[in-house]
Amino acid sequence: MNTPLVPLPPDMRSGPMVVGVDDVAGCGRPLRAAVFLARAAGRPVLLVHVRRRPMPLVEGYVAIPEQLETDSDDEERAAERRLRDDLVASGDLEGVDWELLAVTGDAAGELLRVAQERDAACVVVGKRHRGFAEVLHRLASGSVSRAVLASQKFPVLVVP
Repeated sequence: MNTPLVPLPPDMRSGPMVVGVDDVAGCGRPLRAAVFLARAAGRPVLLVHVRRRPMPLVEGYVAIPEQLETDSDDEERAAERRLRDDLVASGDLEGVDWELLAVTGDAAGELLRVAQERDAACVVVGKRHRGFAEVLHRLASGSVSRAVLASQKFPVLVVP
């Protein structure tokens, strides 16, 4: 663990700076903010990539994990390897300890679950502004940044 560059509040949690990542281009500013905080506090960065796997919805039927395994698992692993390679190539993570964790589920819920498990010092999320289609998507599925802010369990930094 690095030595903090600034005096830390005595009640700051002991864990990493947790940041959600989809792709390097889309998460650049939140990623750089999390790295800045991690360096200042002498903490590692935990990058959380949340896969959204479609769930079969059949009345009276609950799928078991083995039934959800598909050929897309290989595609997801390949996408995660590309994401890791892109993160390294970006240079944004130089000089800080970091880990990439891939999980499946609801983005906000998984970020909060991981933050709780790892005793996150801060959760960093991005806020997207990408036109009308993005607004419709947010209305249908909700905003990750709003859901994380609403939890009020951790310090949260929302980066536009």
